Amino acid sequence: MFLRKVFIPMSALTLALAGCSHGLMRGSVAMKVSDTEAHVCLDDTEAKVGDRVTLFKSKCSGGGSKGGGSGRSCEKVQLGQGTVTEILSHHYSVVKFDAGVPFDEGTFVEKR
Repeated sequence: MFLRKVFIPMSALTLALAGCSHGLMRGSVAMKVSDTEAHVCLDDTEAKVGDRVTLFKSKCSGGGSKGGGSGRSCEKVQLGQGTVTEILSHHYSVVKFDAGVPFDEGTFVEKR
């Protein structure tokens, strides 16, 4: 009974959410491998080995989290560039960033 009432619906929900999550992460640095290399959420249809990408972060200011403030603003700040060096899977690629480009998990790239 537990299986039918709880487990199966929860499993279906989990699979549905997992399918959507990659679309929300598109372009983000998923895992920092070294000071110059990362696994990035770029799928095999949007990135090819040798493609140049630009790295950004969001810099937000103003508006408190409690007031639901409309005064909050964010800007996209360019950090540097890198090159796609390997396609890992349908969802992930390896990007090697140019020397001195700072990045962390959560920064994001856009193809040039």
